[in-house]
Parts: sequence; structure tokens; C-alpha cells
Amino acid sequence: MNKFLVFIMIAFWGISCSAQKSSPRKIQEFVQEFVSDSNFYTAGIGIVISEVESGKILAQNQVHLGLIPASTQKLITTATALDLLGVNYQFTTNILTDGSITKQGVLNGNIIIKGSGDPTLGSKYFYPKGNAIGTLFVKQLREKGIKSIDGNIIIDDTYLKASIPPSWIWEDIGNYYGAIPHGVSYRDNLYTIYFKSNKPGNLTQITRTDPPQLDLQFENKVISSAENRDLAYIFGGNTSNKRIIEGSIPKYKNDFAVKGAMLSPKTFLLEDLEQACLKSNITIQHQTIKAQNKTPLFNFYSPDLREIVHTTNQKSVNLFADHLLFEIGNQQLGKAGWETGIKAIKYFWKEQGISTNYIRLCDGSGLSHYNLVTAEFFDQLLRYMYKSKLRNDFISSLPVAGKSGTLQHFGKNTPLVGNWKAKTGSMTGVRTFCGYISTKKGKILAITILINNYTSLHSLSNKLQKLLIQLYNS
Repeated sequence: MNKFLVFIMIAFWGISCSAQKSSPRKIQEFVQEFVSDSNFYTAGIGIVISEVESGKILAQNQVHLGLIPASTQKLITTATALDLLGVNYQFTTNILTDGSITKQGVLNGNIIIKGSGDPTLGSKYFYPKGNAIGTLFVKQLREKGIKSIDGNIIIDDTYLKASIPPSWIWEDIGNYYGAIPHGVSYRDNLYTIYFKSNKPGNLTQITRTDPPQLDLQFENKVISSAENRDLAYIFGGNTSNKRIIEGSIPKYKNDFAVKGAMLSPKTFLLEDLEQACLKSNITIQHQTIKAQNKTPLFNFYSPDLREIVHTTNQKSVNLFADHLLFEIGNQQLGKAGWETGIKAIKYFWKEQGISTNYIRLCDGSGLSHYNLVTAEFFDQLLRYMYKSKLRNDFISSLPVAGKSGTLQHFGKNTPLVGNWKAKTGSMTGVRTFCGYISTKKGKILAITILINNYTSLHSLSNKLQKLLIQLYNS
């Protein structure tokens, strides 16, 4: 009897060991089934699935293939920013004067708003109520005893040169997601055009803009459409004030909003500050006053970097990511710019022992179609951040399946809800996913899936969900 029990125990032990040993092989089979689907016949697919604690690779596919990362590139930028700048880092906008304040409350001089590349100034994500910056500005002036300004309000945005990366495509740069960093960025560097549409096929009308005064000239070619989608695109860059708007918007709309990238955000800020002063009876005389030595009046501070990173990854805000790239360049190499930011980021990861020889970065947001990153690089980044002291800040910034951000509607009514946390990326023909999954057995897996040139978005979403559920149950 005892011999029989021993035999049974040995048999079960053998089966258990066999199951444990076959687990990675099974996961590789899941991945192989995924990439072999006809939907990906022409696709390049980089996949790495690993255990974050041990670093063990459980499955992979085309790990060294450079692929367009789209918005998952924001993970590279935000992870670097957290490490180099610190979670409590704040951007500062200095408010200075070159004059003096009399006992009667008259400022004999100008007020200078000196920017330092804060992407959050007046942002809808942090200042949801109207002219909040104008209100704060007036409050501070009153606390300084200023009732009248002899000179002007001057916006100094020379902190960085506003420029569009040469690798961004013409279809993107005039639209809201193509807004670029400025020395003084304001209200997410966006404006809104409102359209009135009618019968399908007919030309629409532009009814108004916000702000109402824009230094832009519009050529409207947008037509009304039976298709209930915003398919209007704004064409034009930062070297001209002319904008061509093409495409279509849904039929029979009276106030349909389309957002574009602001040409000069400092003009918008100046208008809001002057309006706030006017409403509060602080007069601005607009006299030409010879500049003298500047002295500080007060400052505007951005939210802590951990909050900026959270919004950047949850909402996939291109402008925030690119501003972080600029600030990394400034802090590490003394100059805020595309090239310095990219150079500093690549150097940082090289210092952490992660090779950057086989990746190409052209911006911080992932908007460029020229960006190329390998699945292997993302996997190493995910595992590095999981073991970092910044793990909680980094992981909490990721969208959560069925709950938040760009994954809010993904995986509903499945075990993925709350267990799949990842940054997503998308552009035409590109879908990317990088993050962590908590499995049924309590293990944490790092998952990188980069897909370029697929054929069916609906089919892709279903197949991805199936693969993730398989990994959850593994």
C-alpha cells in the first residue's frame, strides 16, 4: 500500500513538473497562434513576454525588428523623465517686471511673462475652468498692490525654438495632436473651429473660432457627410498663417468642433491676461517704456512631474511628451530641443545597460512614422521600471483595462479588467501595446506587442484580447 502511495506521489510530482516546464512552451504556442493569423500576413510583429521578477523570457517573436511604436514611445520619454527629473519636478513660469510700483499702485514699467517650457499652463487637464491663468494672474497683481500698468504685458517665449520635426507628416502637423512645444505653451496649444453642416455632399460653413481672434486664414473645403465621424483634417505648419481644411464632418450639425494646433500660443495667453485685467479694473496703458533691470514679481508652477506623466500616459498627450523630451535635453545637455532630448534619452538607457543601437527616435510622443523601436528594448525598459524605486509612479500612470485611459473600454466583462495595465499606441496600420498583466496565479508578466501593417482593426482587437486572456490564465 505504501509503495502504491509513493508511486502515486511520484507520478503526480512528475506531472506537476512537466506542467511547470511546459508553461513557457505553451505561452510560446499562444504567441505563435496569434502571429500566424491571416490578419497579420503582411505584418511585422515584435513580441516579448517575460517574468518581471526573474527576467525569464516566456515567449517572443521578431524581438530585434525595428517597428513603429506610435504612442507607446511615450513610455520611453516618461520613464526617462521620472528618473532624470524626479517625481516632484515642476516647470516654472517667471513673472517679472522692469519697473517699479508707486504707492498709488501704478507699475511704471512692463510685466514680462518668461516661459520655461511648461506644457500645463492653462491646460484643460489641470485648469478645466475657463480663463484660470488670467484669474491667478490678476490675484497676484492685486497682492502686489498693482492697480495700473503703464507699459505692456510682454510674453518671452525664447526658452526654446518652436519647430516641427522634419519626419512628421503633412496630415498631422496642423491638427490638435500635432501641437508642438513652445517656450510659452498655453491651453494645450490648441484652438477650435466650429462648423455648420447640412445635406451630405454640400460644403460646410465655419461659424466661429475659439479663441475668436486667430492669426490664421482658413480655406474651408470640408463637406457634410452621412458618415457619423470627424474626418476633417487641417493642413498647415508653423511657417505660414494659412490653413486648408479638407475632409468631412457629420451632416446637419450646427456647432461641430474641430481642433487645430495653435500657431502662436503666446498671443492667446496675452489676450486672456489682458481680458482678465480689464474685467478686474486693472488698466494697461500700453506706453513704450525703456527696459530696465528685471526683478521677480511671482511665479506660476506646474503640477508635479508624476501628475504630468500620469496625464501623458493616460490621455496620450503628444504635447506633454514632447515637452518632457525638450526638458530632458535642457537638464542633461543645456539646451531644450528635439536633438538634445533624443540624445539624452538614448544616453540614459545606455547607462542603464540597455542598448539603444537598434532604435531610432525622432520625437518624444511617437507621432513620427520614422521612429523605430524593438520589442526587446521595450521589454527591458518595462522590467527595469518594475524593479525601480519609481515603479508605483510609473505603473500608476498606465491605462487600466476596463477602467481608465485608452483602455477604458477594452476587455470589459473579462478577467483583464483591472489586471492589464498598458500604454497603447495607434496610427494608420499600427497598433502597439506595452505593459504588465497580473495573472490568475498572481505572477506579473511584462508584455510588449508591436504590430505594423495589419489588415483588420476589429479582428486585431478580438485576437489581442484572446491572447491576453490566455496569458492571464497561464
